[in-house]
Amino acid sequence: MNRLSQWIATWGGVLCLAVSVAGANATSETTPSTPENHLVRVEHPATLSFSDLVTLSSQNPAPADIENHLSKILTKPFVSNEATLLGAKPVRPQSPGLGVIIRAVEWNINHGLNASEIKLALSGSKQFEEEARAHGFASAKEAARVRDQLEALGTADLVILNEVDLGMNRTHYRDITRELAKALDMNYAFGVEFVELNRLYLGVKKMDSVATAQEHDPSEVFGVNPKLYRGLDGNAVLSRYPIRSAQIVRLPQCYDWYGGEIGQISDLERAKRWSAERIFEERVHRQVRRGGRMALIVNLAVPESPTGTLTVVAPHLENYCLPRCRQEQIRFLLKQIASSTNPVVLGGDLNTTGEDGTPTSIRHEILKRIRSYKFWAKEAALWFIPFPFYSVIDYPVNYMKNYHDPTALNMRLFAPNRSKPLFREADAFRFDDGGSFDFTGRPGRSLHRKGRTLANSNERGWKGFVTTFSFRRTLLLFGRFKLDWFFVKPPPGDPAGGGPVPFSPYRGRAMQELNTALGERMSDHCPISVDLPLTRE
Repeated sequence: MNRLSQWIATWGGVLCLAVSVAGANATSETTPSTPENHLVRVEHPATLSFSDLVTLSSQNPAPADIENHLSKILTKPFVSNEATLLGAKPVRPQSPGLGVIIRAVEWNINHGLNASEIKLALSGSKQFEEEARAHGFASAKEAARVRDQLEALGTADLVILNEVDLGMNRTHYRDITRELAKALDMNYAFGVEFVELNRLYLGVKKMDSVATAQEHDPSEVFGVNPKLYRGLDGNAVLSRYPIRSAQIVRLPQCYDWYGGEIGQISDLERAKRWSAERIFEERVHRQVRRGGRMALIVNLAVPESPTGTLTVVAPHLENYCLPRCRQEQIRFLLKQIASSTNPVVLGGDLNTTGEDGTPTSIRHEILKRIRSYKFWAKEAALWFIPFPFYSVIDYPVNYMKNYHDPTALNMRLFAPNRSKPLFREADAFRFDDGGSFDFTGRPGRSLHRKGRTLANSNERGWKGFVTTFSFRRTLLLFGRFKLDWFFVKPPPGDPAGGGPVPFSPYRGRAMQELNTALGERMSDHCPISVDLPLTRE
């Protein structure tokens, strides 16, 4: 590590100066006092210098001053109300039978790898429709669906985004949140989930093999531009309504994205990679990070709300874990918002695959089966089932059950649905004011008049939910999941009288066709939306 110290000493001052561009230092601007609200114009923590990022990649814990700076990055959101202060107003679209609404959209945009296309889609741009037409539609029905979904996105006054980059080489060092907000005339809040360090960690390892670190361009060693690299990835809330406050809630850790990933790299370096990859589909590519899963909680000034405020919760739950840890994460998050008396919109990627997503290895897979009482109980029970091919159909049948409906029945031994406890947790949760999330699934309030659990806020198809995530290559229905969700808490009680119920969820939809309308999909997730009436008229 002596060479690393020499390199940091030589380049540190230069790199610190290079990254001190406009907005790099902690900034806070507030509007002049008014009889209404005090709105923060722009506020964000200082980003880490490149030399600090290199230190974080190779030392855990890092020196106290760097750890303290990291803590600020992970706990203080970026906030901007510039759109409102420059005169932007909510669209407040009309929806047939519902009157004036807030249309909320949630989208895991896969870091913003296709940010330009996503920007066109979210703006409802005619250019998007023209490019989609150039790629061709399978049918007139598909063309109509894309047009309808594009219009819905373009009139959304609230957009929740998961997996959003800031200063990452894979997205050309763009500030994706700010760029989208500016294009859409929206305010925004952005919370950092991870500081990405994989290339820096591998660069430090590479430096051990070079003669003199000072003789090498850092961009060659690390594979990134040190003047532009910020290494931030997180969640965002975009809104045409003013942002009154925003906070980051760090969720319980289900996987160590620093030590765990470095350990996996070491294991893979010692092992024969082909065996783990072919037998258990282990991903050789790792992601060395600092941080962890989080939720962004944003309070918006919405005059029609009984409290004058709408609370938006944007979580991203862990995928590298057992489903029961995601249940712990949602339980913890709900406790943080229990005291809210506002209507609440919770939207995000909950990673509800129902599968064990922990990193696999040959040893892990064998021990997992040997130690599992469920495995041995199931094997013993098969002796008493007079059907020789039960074990062949068991997995696909249960997969299809859970694929269609992640909220389906959990039969722990023979047909488990390990995502069910998470939904049970959210369904049973009660806010301090007696309010709860609307899980009723009333056909009259859902798209296509489909009923059952959560049908109001999430689209159901001919059977089960419309999926929102897919692998690049899928086999029929395998490799598709419903991972993205809306949970909506309306004001307590369902007041008597005709007309739509204000701030209750209506017509949740999944926009699969739009996501693939330009040929290649824009993200591995498709956007979803839900409509919230503002009045009874």
